[in-house]
Amino acid sequence: MIQLIQTLANCDKSFFSGWILAHAKILLQDKAIHYNNNLVNATKQRASFLVTGTDENNAVQQSLKVLLLLPKTKANTISQKTEKIGSYLFKQKFSTAQINDYINLSGDKNIIHQGENPIVPGLMMVLYLYEKFKDQTKWDIRFLYPVHADEEVFFYQQNTTINAYVNDILVFTIKFK
Repeated sequence: MIQLIQTLANCDKSFFSGWILAHAKILLQDKAIHYNNNLVNATKQRASFLVTGTDENNAVQQSLKVLLLLPKTKANTISQKTEKIGSYLFKQKFSTAQINDYINLSGDKNIIHQGENPIVPGLMMVLYLYEKFKDQTKWDIRFLYPVHADEEVFFYQQNTTINAYVNDILVFTIKFK
């Protein structure tokens, strides 16, 4: 999965710095040897990319499709508490040092992941969960609210869905297909 993320990070950083990840779809069928990043669509406020990993026969074995949004305002959004759905799995904090390690590994230099109180990269959290759910091949992830460094993220599972909460607020969901 890290090769998909590294290929995605190799885009026009000056244009997409400050943008947030809203949605990602990941396919992990088999090993890939060639990776390609394509800008599918872009407007002033949103862009979608498709990263593909192909095998020696040029068949797609892996893909990462993302939707990036440019926030309309930098003010903190007010979010409402939600009832936790599913069975508790575990909790995790992502430190600034871990974020910096991820940035160095992935190449994701987005400014929102730097400085004081950085936002945890969404794909960093997905990569963390990949270590626990490697048997899953199709991921559909919706990012609802940002997670900041050192916030405790609580993970719950209901059937084929993983829900992540910070302070009783649903911050992202993953559906395995």
